[in-house]
Amino acid sequence: MIVSGDIAEGTNLPREAELAQRFGASRQAVREALKVLAAKGIVVSRRRTGTTVLPRMNWNLLDPDVIAWHPADRVPPEFLEDLIAVRLAIEPAAAADAARRGDAAAIAAIGEALETMLASEKPSAAFFAADAAFHDAILLASGNAVFDRLGTVLGPLMRTSFEAHFRGVEAAFVEPGRIAAAVQTSLDRHADVYRAIRARDLEGARAATEALLAHISTEVVYATGRREDPV
Repeated sequence: MIVSGDIAEGTNLPREAELAQRFGASRQAVREALKVLAAKGIVVSRRRTGTTVLPRMNWNLLDPDVIAWHPADRVPPEFLEDLIAVRLAIEPAAAADAARRGDAAAIAAIGEALETMLASEKPSAAFFAADAAFHDAILLASGNAVFDRLGTVLGPLMRTSFEAHFRGVEAAFVEPGRIAAAVQTSLDRHADVYRAIRARDLEGARAATEALLAHISTEVVYATGRREDPV
């Protein structure tokens, strides 16, 4: 309720007894739950004032629980744009490294994820999982342990963002033909990245990844009503 915005930042939560009654939980369970939220930077508890929802800037947005609590249709657009900016700083370099030193098995895993994306129903859990696997495989193929670790941290965040991005495109484009065209463009861009990595084309892999992320960024901004139609 907090992460989705139903309970606003700065709001004081009901007292423990009321929360326990509302959710059919013991007061001890409520107390422990509030400790978890406090540890993730979502709330703060103070004597006399009670428990208050903190501003979003305080939340641990890389925590898998916090990410999972975001409904796909309620992810703030600014958050998606911030994530794309982070990905632009990481993924083009990772793709170039994958083209330079990825072994055959690691590069094959990128291709397998792409094939699953192509074969999956769109949208579906399998499609979003394959999309995430594609990007995870690139980070792994880079041979850079830091990139690989970042993939572990960012993975849940990217999975949520993929679905949020797709839902935004659906809502903005409306017509099935336009939605299908947008999905096909995205798939083509993914394929460009894979082909460049497979061909050991370092600069091509970097450029294709930048083009893919630029395409995603344009769709996100349009879907949130802040830019003219990208098509």
